[in-house]
Amino acid sequence: MNELPSPVEQISYLAKVLAGLLVIILLGLASLELAHLPGASGRWTAGLLAGACALLAWLGWRRYRRLDELQRQMHGRACQWAVGLVLASLLVVSALQALGLAPSVHPLAVAAGLIAAWGLGLCITHHRVS
Repeated sequence: MNELPSPVEQISYLAKVLAGLLVIILLGLASLELAHLPGASGRWTAGLLAGACALLAWLGWRRYRRLDELQRQMHGRACQWAVGLVLASLLVVSALQALGLAPSVHPLAVAAGLIAAWGLGLCITHHRVS
């Protein structure tokens, strides 16, 4: 029989996901400032940002390996939703840009859209499984 996790476990999991997303957002915002830093400090900062991103990717990989099969399937389906929604959105935005009706889209906006679409896909997948 499927048992739902306790509310404390659910809140703990959500807090970890939101903390990870906050770190990703802060790294993205920090990367915007790299162009304004002088030579040597800019290179050091870029190296630190690359190291932080590598550490975050490694921690995410470790976390993913500890998930059970149902959680892996849910995250996989959420990623499928995210890629589909973002690709459809990019096609619409590209068509609007070709017509001169939309400005260019910043890569961080695409990344933010991908994260938001992943969250929406996770909600949809969780609702379908429950």
